[in-house]
Amino acid sequence: MSENRMQTVKLSAPLQVGGKEVWELTVRPSTIGDEEDGMQDAVGMHRGNNPLTAEMAMLARIARVPYDALRGLSSGDYLKLRAAFNVVNRVNAVDSGQENPTPEAAGTPEQA
Repeated sequence: MSENRMQTVKLSAPLQVGGKEVWELTVRPSTIGDEEDGMQDAVGMHRGNNPLTAEMAMLARIARVPYDALRGLSSGDYLKLRAAFNVVNRVNAVDSGQENPTPEAAGTPEQA
């Protein structure tokens, strides 16, 4: 994460965070640890089987806002947050055309 790939999302309505209005969220590149921690947060809320809760918990971590505050986002602002996540993580930047880019190795079903 040496490059500065952060994105700022301007909200159409403010979030209430710690008694203050927040009009912008900064999204940083995520790590696999953020995704794991987001899932653990969802499990801790007894919503581990809800993919949206897990995603929201992870996005709350990388945007550095409480999960409950993030729940106040409009759908449009949430879509902007997701888009910023995709930009900073370079989703779809590399498309190898393969479902699994791992090379086949001796002993795998493909080589049997």
